[in-house]
Amino acid sequence: MEGLSVMKKVKVKIEGLDVCVYEWGSQENPTVLLLHGLTNNALGFNEIADSLQDHFHLFSIDLPGHGETQPFNDEKNYSFQFLTEWLEKVRFELSDQPVYLIGHSWGASLALHFSSRFSEMVNGVVMIDGGYLHFEEDPSVTLNELLKQMSQWVTESYYTCIEEYEKKKKEEIGRWSQELEQMVHRDMKEVAGGVAMKVSENTVRAIVKSLYLESCRDVFHQVHAPTFLIRATLPEDGETIRRQAATRMHEELGTQCKVSAIPETGHVLHWQRPEETIKKIKQWLEEKVNEKIYTQGPE
Repeated sequence: MEGLSVMKKVKVKIEGLDVCVYEWGSQENPTVLLLHGLTNNALGFNEIADSLQDHFHLFSIDLPGHGETQPFNDEKNYSFQFLTEWLEKVRFELSDQPVYLIGHSWGASLALHFSSRFSEMVNGVVMIDGGYLHFEEDPSVTLNELLKQMSQWVTESYYTCIEEYEKKKKEEIGRWSQELEQMVHRDMKEVAGGVAMKVSENTVRAIVKSLYLESCRDVFHQVHAPTFLIRATLPEDGETIRRQAATRMHEELGTQCKVSAIPETGHVLHWQRPEETIKKIKQWLEEKVNEKIYTQGPE
């Protein structure tokens, strides 16, 4: 990892909603917005941001109902139609220039939907194992069954202490760091007798519903920015589906789309293999910045 982290915490207010954002780097550099996955928080990107801050101006956003950002009151506000408009207002508060987007899982889907609607404000999109797998590819799972599973997952995410949850995350990730510990602690809240997931059941259900009903495949044809998918390869029994989905996405997004797989990684590959993930992201971003300068000249 490069250098010493110089992370700042800022709050912006969007239509009465307090939004928590972490900031790294100089505003003189190209701007990157970081969008975390479902039930995670802005510090899920702190290792990536630490390593990119010398060359980029980064903002990692606690998305609604996550971290320290208040949840939406209305379920329909978690639709990509509404959420992309909300994100554009956040972007406007943070930067007056087009941005690069890096999203993990749900955040990757949000980045694609945002790019399809606000293409003039997007220089490029990096998707970390998200945005390319779609629920319609598994018709055996209905929306109601999926929502029931999500409700059960949230209600059962209860631990007698934070150390018990840390142990679970260490096993899932396969490594540990001070940055991962910071992030993991922000995922949870204290409740009677232990800790539970900070994100509410209603928020999780609303987001999963939007992922189910508003497929990224429906907006591929409206994405004109360069895209880069970095995907997982585990579990092995899902590799055929992942490979096929990535190939279809590449075909639909065209020559500006790049796909790369990191061996022996699961869905949280940026935590499992951070150095390899960061190297790929940094190289791709620098290529896109240089191409932009070459074709358009310095801003």
